[in-house]
Amino acid sequence: MIDVILPALPERELTPVSEETPQAPALTGHITLGGPVSVPVTSELVAGDPELLAFVEAEAHTAVYHLLLCSVSCAQDPPEPALHTVNLDLTLSTDTEAAGPAAFGPVAWSMSPHQLTDTADLSAPVRLGPRLALRDDSHAPPPGERVCLEARRELRSDPGWEIRRTGTVPIGGTYRLAMVVRAPRGTVSLAAVAVGATVREGHTLHRFRAEIAQPVRLADRECVAPGDR
Repeated sequence: MIDVILPALPERELTPVSEETPQAPALTGHITLGGPVSVPVTSELVAGDPELLAFVEAEAHTAVYHLLLCSVSCAQDPPEPALHTVNLDLTLSTDTEAAGPAAFGPVAWSMSPHQLTDTADLSAPVRLGPRLALRDDSHAPPPGERVCLEARRELRSDPGWEIRRTGTVPIGGTYRLAMVVRAPRGTVSLAAVAVGATVREGHTLHRFRAEIAQPVRLADRECVAPGDR
C-alpha cells in the first residue's frame, strides 16, 4: 500500500449559471475548483510496493492508469442563498484524433472518498491499495445516518461526487477528491469537468452549473509529443 500525496492544486473560482432561467444572476462567491491534475501511475510510482508493481506491469500491455486529483472548496459563510448540494461530474473519453480508436473506453477504476457523514473525515489519508484501489480510513455510515459526501458511478465513464447539506453538517470548507482512471494503452484520454449546485429558496430548489472549457488530458507516455514532455 502506498500513501497518495495530494499536491497543492491550481484553483479557479466558479460562477455557475442557472439551468432554469438564463437571465437569472449567476451563483457567485460560493465554489472554487482545484485542479483537476493528472499524474500517470507508472512502475516508478509504485515501485515501493511489490504487489502494486506486479499489477501495473501485468496490465501494461493493454491498460494504463492515471491518478486524477481535484478539490471543491465551498465558502464557509457564503452570500445567500446557502448551498443545498454540489456535484462534481466528470466525463471520460478517448481523443481518437490524437491516438485513433481504442479497444475500450476509460473508466473510474477507483474513487476516494466513497462515503462520509462528517467532514472531519476529510483529513483521513488516501492510499493506493491492492489492484490500485484507493483506500481511505472512512467507514460505511451506520444505517439511517445521512451522507454528506458520496462518490457516484464508479467503474463508469461518467463518475463524480455529490456533496450534500444535512441537518447536522452544512456545506463548507475544502473537499479533497481522488480517482484512479483506467484507460487503454497507447491513447490520449480526456476528462471533461462540470460542477453543479442547487440552492433552496423556501420549498423550491434552483439548479446552477459551470462547465470547464478545456478537458484534462490523460496522456499515455507513449503518445506524448516531445514538446509536451
